Amino acid sequence: MSYTSRHRYKSRREKGEIILKRIKMILIIAALFIFFFVLLNRVWLWDLIRTSFYD
Repeated sequence: MSYTSRHRYKSRREKGEIILKRIKMILIIAALFIFFFVLLNRVWLWDLIRTSFYD
């Protein structure tokens, strides 16, 4: 009985494509998180910005 590996060799290009896909997904999720954070806390952020320049 011979040993068969289920692991397929991935070229450098395929690995790069997978890494880019993961980075894109992480950036999209982070952008959505920041967007919803700003949307939910817009009054607090606006007050923070106004009072930081208050003299």
